Amino acid sequence: MQQRIILHLDVNSYFASVEQQANPFYRGKPLGVAATMTPYGCLIATSKEAKAKGIVTGVRVKDGLALDPNLIVVEVDPPKYRSTTEKIFSILAEYSEDIETYSIDEAFVNLTGFVRSFDEAVKVGRIIKQRIFEEVGEWLTCSMGIAQTRWLAKFASDTAPKGELVVLTRDNLDDYVRGRELTEAWGIAERMEARLLDLGISNLWELKHYPVTNLMEAFGIKGYELWANLNGVELSGVQTPRPPKSVGHSHVLRRRTMDRRFHEAVLMKLCEKTGRRLRGLDMEAGGFWLGFGTTLGGGGDSIRFPNRTADSQMLFKTAVDIFRQQHKAGVPTHFAVGCFDLAPVSRQLSLFANPRAMRYGAGPKDYGLAKALDEINDKYGEYVVAPGAMFGLAKHHADDRIGFRKTVSWDVAALDKALMGKGWVGAEPDGVEVVREEA
Repeated sequence: MQQRIILHLDVNSYFASVEQQANPFYRGKPLGVAATMTPYGCLIATSKEAKAKGIVTGVRVKDGLALDPNLIVVEVDPPKYRSTTEKIFSILAEYSEDIETYSIDEAFVNLTGFVRSFDEAVKVGRIIKQRIFEEVGEWLTCSMGIAQTRWLAKFASDTAPKGELVVLTRDNLDDYVRGRELTEAWGIAERMEARLLDLGISNLWELKHYPVTNLMEAFGIKGYELWANLNGVELSGVQTPRPPKSVGHSHVLRRRTMDRRFHEAVLMKLCEKTGRRLRGLDMEAGGFWLGFGTTLGGGGDSIRFPNRTADSQMLFKTAVDIFRQQHKAGVPTHFAVGCFDLAPVSRQLSLFANPRAMRYGAGPKDYGLAKALDEINDKYGEYVVAPGAMFGLAKHHADDRIGFRKTVSWDVAALDKALMGKGWVGAEPDGVEVVREEA
């Protein structure tokens, strides 16, 4: 039977490293990439020099500067990071046709059948690292893990010294996990750690050798997954891209005002971005939700469309209707919009249109104009052509953002339940927009 060999690549301090690659004056200095250039903006990436001074991802700009007044702060630049990712992933594609893009700076590469042994896989990994250095940027380093399963490959990469490559095999796995903390494992957080400690399991070696039947008795199928991951049993394999279950955008307002036209301009931009993503995926939504927060609480609601849609204008009209009905008091502080119940675009028209249907997403499914405008904006820059409802909206309101699959989760069912109860769930720091996508 052919030996399975999976490689996982994770580019170190990605956004910060890309900025240092682009500007040599930033190299070797503490640097933070901020969601917004305000004291309360959130640092979404920090360089290794900043991390050494305790400035980690998630701190606010003002707190980072308090730790080091010489911290260089730059605003996030998504197109720069996406173009760098494309260059890196194009290199990976030369060594396997089975690649899983896990996030903007991570990927799994299935080398099974492309190499005959772990030694050959190590050679390929080193070649990839060298090519990234020569063809993408000398300031970009990446950690790599090579193992027989997807989980172990990522575990090896996550625990490898920065910029190094770790190989895990049946021969060295016991020694590698011996004495390691439970939370070093991908998927084990503090709550799970506490439950494992209650069973007398204090490290990963003990978890690896704990009777699987006892783990299943305590955790059900999750117990088997914990055991299987550490014992080299493949549960998922490299995953090919799957259509998302939902898409959406959220934005925390920098400007606090009761100006309804401003609020609707922000909603238009969020809906246009969501519509563009739907059309780019060639999908339509069966439902839509809006959530918002105010200085006195928040609210929101969700609806299901009689007919699926990917029309930004229809999403906007629905968002405005919900906002006008639900906003009772307080100055709006943040908005979130999203579409769920996604399906591939259907050209089938409705024979039974009605006023409510026309109001909520049952217009003709001819996206020719919208697609043409999308192509213009893709070629010449975002919002070269924009809806009139966005007129006068400053660029930094609901601007381009990058979402992290590793750190952002969005439970659509829980959200719908919360919105129906008129309760807003969570908010990002000032000015941060999070791209929501359920895989």
